[in-house]
Order: sequence, then C-alpha cells, then structure tokens
Amino acid sequence: MLNNLMQKYKDKFYRNYLWYTALETELLFFIVCDVMFLTKVKNILPDKISLLVFLSLVFSLIIQYPLLRWINKMGNRFAVRIGSIIFMLSAIFITFSPNFLGVLFGGFLKCVGHTLNSIGTAILKNKLSKDNLEEQYVSYQSDANSFTSFVTMCTSLICGGLFYFDAYLPMLACIAFSIFGVFISFIITKEDYNSKNTDTTNNMQYFTKDYAHKANYFSILIFISFAIVTSLSGIGLSYARINFQEVLTNYNAEFIVSLLGIISAIVYLIRIFSNLIMKKIYEKIRNRSAFIFSKLLIIGLFLQILPWIHNIHNCKIICCILLCSGYLLLSFVRDPFITLVQSICLENSNNKIEQQNALVLLNASKKTGALLLSAICTLLLNRWNVVNVIVLMTIIAMINYIILKYDRIWDNK
Repeated sequence: MLNNLMQKYKDKFYRNYLWYTALETELLFFIVCDVMFLTKVKNILPDKISLLVFLSLVFSLIIQYPLLRWINKMGNRFAVRIGSIIFMLSAIFITFSPNFLGVLFGGFLKCVGHTLNSIGTAILKNKLSKDNLEEQYVSYQSDANSFTSFVTMCTSLICGGLFYFDAYLPMLACIAFSIFGVFISFIITKEDYNSKNTDTTNNMQYFTKDYAHKANYFSILIFISFAIVTSLSGIGLSYARINFQEVLTNYNAEFIVSLLGIISAIVYLIRIFSNLIMKKIYEKIRNRSAFIFSKLLIIGLFLQILPWIHNIHNCKIICCILLCSGYLLLSFVRDPFITLVQSICLENSNNKIEQQNALVLLNASKKTGALLLSAICTLLLNRWNVVNVIVLMTIIAMINYIILKYDRIWDNK
C-alpha cells in the first residue's frame, strides 16, 4: 500500500488534488470554532446561529438548479475556479462582517462555493479517464478524503491555541488557507481545456428521467439513499453529542467537553482509517460495499439507544463505551459511502453535462436530506426526548437498507 501511495504521489495532479479536496471541502479552522467565534466575537445569539444554519440550507437548495444551468454553460474548469474564489470570499465576509446580515451573506457565499467545488470530482474522473485509470476513482478519492481528515485534524489541534491568543487568528488562518485553495484550483484545472460545454441539454428533470431509464428505473433510488445516509451521518452526529450530555447529565460540563474533544480528535483518525478500508473493500466487492456501510450506520445509531436501557444506564463506563462506539461508527461510514455514490454516478454519465448534473443533484440530495431531517428532529424534540429522535433515525437507517437491497445498481460488479 505504501509503495502504491508513493507512486501516485509522484503525479503532480494527484498531489494538487489532495490539497484541493482538503482546502475546498470545508472552511478549515472555522469548522472547528464556528460557534465560539460567532457567539463570543460576533455576539450572535445561539438562536440566531440556528436561523443562520436553516437559512443557509434553504438558500443552498434554491440555488442548485440555477447553478447547474450556469455550470452546464461555463464548464468544469471555470466552475471550479470561481467556486474556490467564492469560498475564499465567504471566509472574508464571515470574519470581518460587523453584523448578522453580513455573516449570513458569507454563509450564502459558502453554499455557492461548496456547490461549485463539488465539480472538482468530475475533474478527477476526467483526468483518470484520460490516463486510462477509470477504475482507480475510488482509490484516488479515498486518498483525498483521508488527507482532508488529516489536515482538518491538524488544524483542529492548533485552532484552540490560536483562539486563545486572539479570537481572529483562526479565521485569518482560514482566509490564508482559502487563498491557497484558489491557487490550487487553477493548477488542477490547467489541463482541462475542453471543459466548456456546447450541449444545451441542461434540464435536471430530463437528466433524472434519462438516468433512471438507463438503470432500469432503479438509479433514482441512489439519490434517496445518498440523502438518507449523509443526513443521518451528519445530523446524527449532532444529536449523538446531545445524547452524551443527556446520558452523562450528572457529570460536570468540563468532563463532558473534554470527552467530546478527545472523541472529535479520534473521529478524524477514524475517517482516515475508513477511507483506507474503503479502498480494500471496493477492490473485492465493488458497489456491494454499500451494504456493509449501511449496516454499520444502523449499528452506530442503535448503540446510541442502548445506554438508555435501565440496567445499562446505571453503569456509566459501559454507557461511555457504547456512546463512543456509536459516535465513531457514524463518522466511519460517511466518507466511503459518499465516494462510492460519486463513483457510480460518474461511471453512468456519458459526458460532462451528465457528470455535472449528477454531482449537483447529489449535492441537492444531501442538502434536502439534512434540511428535512433537521426540521423533523427539531419538531419532535418539542415533545420527545433525544433518545426517541435517535430511535426514529435508526428506523430511517433500516429503511435505507431496504432501499439498497431493492436498487439493483448496487449489485454491479
């Protein structure tokens, strides 16, 4: 494995793509200190932060189709470059805006940049196709995800120290990394000269019907499953943290925060490990690896329920072990499943128009799933406690497994 990594690392595009994924997936440093920065520095109340997250999700869904039309017209190369610039501008607005509206505008820019940056995976796919390495997409993207987790882990470890010296230092570092990301985006698209599309077929509805027809009407289920898994492994982690506080309610806040801090650091190591495992599993069973990760998702959520059983609830050590195990499993499944679905969609796309449509539709599915699940859980918490919400998530995960079994596209070797 090490020899294979060293061989790939000699490729300049591969090295640059690792950095592009690490710098353009999320705003580094801000992802770690977002709540602290907004509350302590910008004096934004927690309810306003919730409103910011909600409005950003809604805005992100609204702009998906207009952005898709624009990407179809301008091409991969221009979309990726503009996306990285907008991502950088979002960091600047969030850092220096004097009020909530300015921060909200920065959040909107972040949504636009995130959608445009998702086209970067098409750049990778086309580069591999050009080099006759189409079958290596999962391997390359898994490496990129692992490197992203490593970089995020490193920035997480130093973010607290920077924040201690000056609350603006993490955000200034975020801007600096974003500027570097713009530079890298221009490099990885340097050879993509023919990325501008002349085909005017940019109707998402047409694409969805055509894509479903080619896969015997089953492939539309892949987007439903993608929305479920990404929302459960994303929103689910947030409610898992709340579950920690509920189960360990008799412990002081410092202990809980310290425990969550340690677990968060381990999460990035787990994500590195999961991407490495994904490469090995995919070599053996290809698309059917989705069944393994969907089962792990169910187990991870179920482990969050067990501490509430009376006999187990009285033993805090067992509770911590179960909660930590479930939390780490939720982190384990996210990257491999996303990489697998991207690979399937790109493989079933005949041209750059279809690639762009598939990637934007996947992004829209992820946002839709997160918005719906977040809204449902928020409403249920008004009458239920957090464990009931996690029970509901577990049921949804089981439904997702049934969807996977029904969708024949996962059986492709």
